[in-house]
Amino acid sequence: MRLLLVQNHRSISHQYHLNEYVAMQRCKFEMEDRISTLPSNIIELILMYLPIAEAVRTSILSSRWRYQWCTIPHLRFDKQSVSLPVKYKLENVVDQVLLLHSGPIHKFAFDAYSGIKDVAPVDRWLVFLSRNYLKELALKFCASSLYKLPTALYSCQAIVSLDLHDCEFKLPRSFNGFNCLNILLLENISISESDFASLISKCPLLRKLVFIDFYCCCHLKLNAPRLQELVVEGVFADIYLENTPNLISLSLGLEDDDEELENEEEELENGDTENEEECDFNKCLTNILKIEKLELQQNFLDFMTRGQAFVRFPIYNCLKKVFLSCFNFEDLKHVMVLQSLLQNTPVLNELEIEADSDESIATIPTSSFFDKMESRSFCLDQIRTVRLAELVGVRAEVEFIEFILSGASRLESLFIKLDGEAPDEIKVYKEIMRFRRASSRAEIVILD
Repeated sequence: MRLLLVQNHRSISHQYHLNEYVAMQRCKFEMEDRISTLPSNIIELILMYLPIAEAVRTSILSSRWRYQWCTIPHLRFDKQSVSLPVKYKLENVVDQVLLLHSGPIHKFAFDAYSGIKDVAPVDRWLVFLSRNYLKELALKFCASSLYKLPTALYSCQAIVSLDLHDCEFKLPRSFNGFNCLNILLLENISISESDFASLISKCPLLRKLVFIDFYCCCHLKLNAPRLQELVVEGVFADIYLENTPNLISLSLGLEDDDEELENEEEELENGDTENEEECDFNKCLTNILKIEKLELQQNFLDFMTRGQAFVRFPIYNCLKKVFLSCFNFEDLKHVMVLQSLLQNTPVLNELEIEADSDESIATIPTSSFFDKMESRSFCLDQIRTVRLAELVGVRAEVEFIEFILSGASRLESLFIKLDGEAPDEIKVYKEIMRFRRASSRAEIVILD
């Protein structure tokens, strides 16, 4: 009897494990079957969201997935998508992927984060990509060594977005433009003035241009009738918005040029400070009447107000956001720029100023926000938010705060941040809190 019970127990145990094994195999088969029967467009979508290394590994999932990664139209090679041991070169990985790839490549991104000494492979890739319906291209190299763009790039006629870092442009004579290009992002770029003007004018659909840290291009000329967003930051002598009637967002920042600073110091020593002509940008203010967002950063205010020029803005009926940095409340020219803006922006909703108030660097010193100001009407009715940073508590700054609080009838928030070294900080805050407010909803927020 005992032997029979033992045999029955073993039989039951064996059957249990057998059933468990069968269930696991069935589950595995069903899982494999589910993966294998996914529609091709779903598989492609999954692979596009994976880093390229992970996408290649999916080839082991099933026979259906083995070569699916070879057809994905989006290829990205950077730190996030490819993590390589020291002995492997990134360019070799790209070579292998492109060798096995079949079908169109709509998007290609390469970041030479590990460094690349031989750029011949990149030239080869661009020849290959120019024949594969490329629509988006992003290239980033080492900032200390610019990559000279090959002529193959200029034959990518289907390209819609171009993002280039650390590159050197030289347009071939046969260049007819990028007729489909919407977005152009250029950073740390070498390009001549004539090539820049030609490049922009030969992109008829250009909608967004970002141009940061560039060389050999001092006088910028833009003929871009469909341009809506423009960002320019770097060292340049002038900028001329020749034909940009649809511009909505504009951000301009002028960096310090050591050579120009030396020349200015010499002029000050010689007493010659009024020989500069009005900048071309000021003459183009009436060409951007659709502007909604305006940012004047770094030294651009000094650039606009150089010489005898007094900046008069036209009426901007669409301008809702204004940001000014390096704003000197103790410089009459800066103050008058702000006054002109506030007079001609009837729908201004948000104003942000990053101050740099210092009487010693003012071209025409002033101690008051109201110097030489007649009785004028200002457009403050639509202002909801004002942000003031790096204040030092000088009289002109305090008067401006009083001016905003007493005139902005719909103001909701006034953010104030005093510089850490501002004297009499508590005294300034107490004075501000006593000012009359035209808006019952106005809240003053003191930032640390």
